[in-house]
Amino acid sequence: MNATTTPALTRRSVLAAGTAGGAALALAACSGGSGGSGGSGGGAAEPAAATTNEVNPVDYDQVAAGGEFRWPLSQIPTNFNYGQLDGALGDNADVIYACLPRPFAFSAGAEPTVNEDYFTSIELTSENPQVVTYTINPDATWSDGTPITAADFIAQWKANNGTNPAYTIAASNGYDQVADVTQGADEKQAVVTFAQTYGDWQGIFDPLYPASTNDDPAVFNEGWIEKMPVTAGPFTLESIDQAAQTISLVPDPKWWGRAPKLERITYRVLDPDAQVDALANGEVDYVDLGASASNYQRATGLPGVQVRRAGGPNYRHVTFNGASALLSDVAVRHAVARAIDRPTIAKALLGPLGGTPAPLDNHVFMTNQDGYEANAGDLTTGDAAAAGAELDALGWVPGADGVRAKDGQRLSLRIVIPSGVSSAQQESELIQGMLQEAGVEGQIQAVPSADFFERYVNVGDFDLVIFTWLGTPFPVSSGQSIYQSVTGDDVRQNYGRVSSPEVDAAITAAIAALDPAEKVAAGNALDTAIWKEVHSLTMYQRPDLAACNEKLQNFGAQGFASVDYTSIGFSA
Repeated sequence: MNATTTPALTRRSVLAAGTAGGAALALAACSGGSGGSGGSGGGAAEPAAATTNEVNPVDYDQVAAGGEFRWPLSQIPTNFNYGQLDGALGDNADVIYACLPRPFAFSAGAEPTVNEDYFTSIELTSENPQVVTYTINPDATWSDGTPITAADFIAQWKANNGTNPAYTIAASNGYDQVADVTQGADEKQAVVTFAQTYGDWQGIFDPLYPASTNDDPAVFNEGWIEKMPVTAGPFTLESIDQAAQTISLVPDPKWWGRAPKLERITYRVLDPDAQVDALANGEVDYVDLGASASNYQRATGLPGVQVRRAGGPNYRHVTFNGASALLSDVAVRHAVARAIDRPTIAKALLGPLGGTPAPLDNHVFMTNQDGYEANAGDLTTGDAAAAGAELDALGWVPGADGVRAKDGQRLSLRIVIPSGVSSAQQESELIQGMLQEAGVEGQIQAVPSADFFERYVNVGDFDLVIFTWLGTPFPVSSGQSIYQSVTGDDVRQNYGRVSSPEVDAAITAAIAALDPAEKVAAGNALDTAIWKEVHSLTMYQRPDLAACNEKLQNFGAQGFASVDYTSIGFSA
């Protein structure tokens, strides 16, 4: 689930720290239909089915040409290479998916279709061994005039498969399952052969970067810092204004596909809790409301604004830092986790947003997805007394101030959150109070949103940290980089540095499953192993709530669907 209008990661491909995004790898798309239903106006509802969304759909031919779409971000991405560790942010995905090739577009039900702007066909041509053949559109060309060819696939595989430590990658998911990538019938065909079966093969090479980026570790790591040297999409980068904190995209005159309807997309950096005011003042056209009750309530009362809802593939969570001296023992992590009452947090954050609030008891599947099972065990609900008993048994004794200590060290945990995010502040204060009941001190440290991942999360400068993982249509493989064992400084997205041989084995089994039923069973076995290690606490499935200018078309609460950047527009 690798972010959005607040720092985040995409688990799933990108991260979100606040009301919107997350840190995993997130999904969007340069082209392809998004599907879904019309806007609802934001009424209270149960979590929407995973197969529906609300984007105010209008046929491309009926969308008026022109207009500027003003899109808020929480920060200007420091690195526009999505495969590089510092580039795996939701804010980045929102920008680059308009400018770079993606093999597939996804519907609201997470069904893939080949992105014909870039490929005439993508086929699973063999299952033993597993072979996928990508036939590239003859017109597909990088902005520097270089054709998109098999060489780009070969270079991206080599850069991202984890074998060369010179590449500071965000994740090797999928690439590390590939045995070889070769040219097929000609340079416009790439043949990918897997070392073993890999069920989520449709999630790799997304987005695709030019070989000129991936051939050189220096360019991979630094060549896309605050710039996009090469693009290949309906939009291209016009400017980055650090003083004004804006990014401007305009239609690419070299684009060979159908022309985008918009004449410009302007991304503007705003603190998450200032974005609804900007929407009210006509300064932006969309806000990802996330789980902010105050923003939701404010947005639903704004004239000319429509709140669109979908079953989001994203979730809020607390990651435990296993490299912390206080939390290196899984027994201590379990005791601390036992004190945190996730149903209470879900009720507090989700209740004001409509529907029946419930905690998320799975790290892999969302509550509205086939395969969801509650695997949290004795961490299903909070129990301060039980947590205290566990800490007593471990030798952590309450001091005069009520805070437990052992060998002269107080059990005082830093809870790091991004500043300016009301939902994170509320969650951390609730957790702080719950920990106090068990004799654990929680120190809330709000840090600048722009620094949250790079200076705190990525480098492990926290005891507990709260942000959003953004989902993808590939819930099993997209979690690989989050839960696999860490090797030295190569943490990928396992920011808590927590794993085990059992988790690694479960990941291997889950990503190899091609049969859907086998994948569900393996995914839940993986989730059970993750709970056992107390890697993180999933708090709740974050609703996909988008407050939009009511005239905005083909955009909103995407759910699992890709964004079709060519069809976004405005009604008269």
